[in-house]
Amino acid sequence: MPTPKIVDDIINAIKKNKLDQYKRKFDGVDVLIVDDVQFLANKDKCQEIFFTIFNDFIQHHKQLILSGDRPPRELTLIEARLTTRFALGTICEISMPDFETRAAIVTSKAESKDLNLSSDMIELIAKTIVDNIRELE
Repeated sequence: MPTPKIVDDIINAIKKNKLDQYKRKFDGVDVLIVDDVQFLANKDKCQEIFFTIFNDFIQHHKQLILSGDRPPRELTLIEARLTTRFALGTICEISMPDFETRAAIVTSKAESKDLNLSSDMIELIAKTIVDNIRELE
């Protein structure tokens, strides 16, 4: 679930006085994937509500997967109590693949589509497209 949607949903729940109903929506959820968690920055009330949802998941041994554009320690505009909890989990940095990996992706894709690409073509594609895997594919 994208964080901007969570923020919008929380704001709407507050406006309609249905915050408890919104929080209960997660009762039957075992795994919550939250994308772009950095968008909680400077949204104090949303952070407070997300904190309670986060704690409920932890207390009930449910899984939370968070993604963001930087590691928890660099999320300076998010409350410390949240970022310290974010940092308790496994942190993985996913960076752009190097040339060899890009070439392997191109080779694998070509093989899966029965395309016969020369090594020069694979090299050209892998050198040219460096920052977007979807384009590379």
